[in-house]
Amino acid sequence: MKQKNSKSVHVLIACGGTGGHLFPGIAVGEVLASRGHDVTLLISEKKIDTLAASGHKDLRFEKMPFLAMPRPWSPKMFGFLKGLWQGTKACRKIIRDHDVKVVLGMGGFTSFAPLYAGRKEGCRTIIHESNAIPGKANRLNARYSDIVLCGLDACKGHFPKHGDVRVVGTPIRSSMKQQNNGDDPREFFKLDKDKRTLLIMGGSQGARGVNRAVGTALDQFEKMGIQVLHIAGPTDYEEVRDVYAKVPLLKQHVAAFCHRMDLAYRVADLAVARSGASSMSELAYFGVPSLLVPYPHAAEDHQTRNAEIFDKAGAAKLMRESDLNADTLSDAVRAVFNDARKAGDMKKAAQKLAVKNSAEKIAELVVKEADKAGLKAKA
Repeated sequence: MKQKNSKSVHVLIACGGTGGHLFPGIAVGEVLASRGHDVTLLISEKKIDTLAASGHKDLRFEKMPFLAMPRPWSPKMFGFLKGLWQGTKACRKIIRDHDVKVVLGMGGFTSFAPLYAGRKEGCRTIIHESNAIPGKANRLNARYSDIVLCGLDACKGHFPKHGDVRVVGTPIRSSMKQQNNGDDPREFFKLDKDKRTLLIMGGSQGARGVNRAVGTALDQFEKMGIQVLHIAGPTDYEEVRDVYAKVPLLKQHVAAFCHRMDLAYRVADLAVARSGASSMSELAYFGVPSLLVPYPHAAEDHQTRNAEIFDKAGAAKLMRESDLNADTLSDAVRAVFNDARKAGDMKKAAQKLAVKNSAEKIAELVVKEADKAGLKAKA
């Protein structure tokens, strides 16, 4: 329930482009809104942003013509610069119209224009980096930010020249933290109550390499007597669905996107997933053992660095996509499902890595920074 707040502030949160930026931004926006503050979330024009935003009718979203920065001499550079100029102009208007005091960027080039605009308009500016290694965008964004927030301690050292760097974890949406409210996860996904469940997820946009490797191992999963909940992503959904149709004896639920990931995590005994920071934070929150398959083309191989942290802690097993096939995948799944002690230890290790109040920490910081901006404006 939204609280009344006589000292309400307006916060601009730039969080579009990928689920790893969008969902943590939504999480902070939800906390701020619940405490009576006004929030505008800036998202990109990508389909995933629109799809995710549709599940949060209580929040205000604005689409911006943001594009990833191309190579310096790429013909796409003109479109990027045009979108940057338009985005900066639109952000400055939003800041003036709503008396925005703080701009929070959740990472990527979608955060640059809002942060730059915020700095020009006298706002307090903050960025959040979820990954173990910051990308080029956030290294640039840090120059226009008063505070740098990190999801993982390993990231902190990558901002040596910044005067204010803090580790706060990666925010998790409130929908993840809600109680079941009587919803039975197995019934929701039409799964058997007496079978162990393998959750396959590739992040907000799917993972073709993982999807296809899983497809080769379905016969072996069926022989293990397990069931599969597979979130394939919009692009690969039809292909994945057709592959599962060839193994009718395997209990399965295949979907393009899942608005009830809280139930998906609750039903999962083991997950096969990419190692984006947002997904890993959710796996840790729910204590789900995992087989992490880093996206091999991620900037600076940051997903491998993320996965290494969980692997070293005993919460997950890191698996290279190049090594993924029917045998290696089924062997790894079998090793966890056939060893209750190993599964229990992985679950406990994952839970120890969780930062459950990250969104609240960031929301409190944002409000404090808004007060500083207000005092500066009066001076």
